[in-house]
Amino acid sequence: MSAMDWKVRRLPASRLSEALALCREVFLEFDAPEFQPEGIAAFLAALEERQVRRMVRSGLLTFWGAFCGRQLAGMGALRENRHISLLFVRGELHRRGVGSALVREMLRHCARAGTERVTVYASPQGVNFYRAMGFRPFAPEQLRDGIRYIPMERTEIYDF
Repeated sequence: MSAMDWKVRRLPASRLSEALALCREVFLEFDAPEFQPEGIAAFLAALEERQVRRMVRSGLLTFWGAFCGRQLAGMGALRENRHISLLFVRGELHRRGVGSALVREMLRHCARAGTERVTVYASPQGVNFYRAMGFRPFAPEQLRDGIRYIPMERTEIYDF
């Protein structure tokens, strides 16, 4: 499948449980091995479905899905139309354009909302991906609640 096969759109509320399960699965396979136990617990706690649904209803979080047919290939969330979070792609679909398609669509959404700066807290494994998407670190690596991340930003959100 090529990047042209991915249809990125807002994730319907009926698919939120599936998206959160995808987050857990991909996190545990690819990110958790690099995390301290405290970080794993903190990350998984942040995926508690009732809490996430409240954030979606309040408008704090907007979820996006990349679909090939009905299959959810990847997902991402935008916090307040300015911070990318929870970007995850099924392991077997890594390096096939799914993550890039998601980020491009979220950036388009941010541009339409008038956002001038988009941030992300990239995992150490995700830094090169975000660099390729035009993000740059704006602070040194951080460690909070056992979670390591690099604060990154993109200020040219209109040139994608």
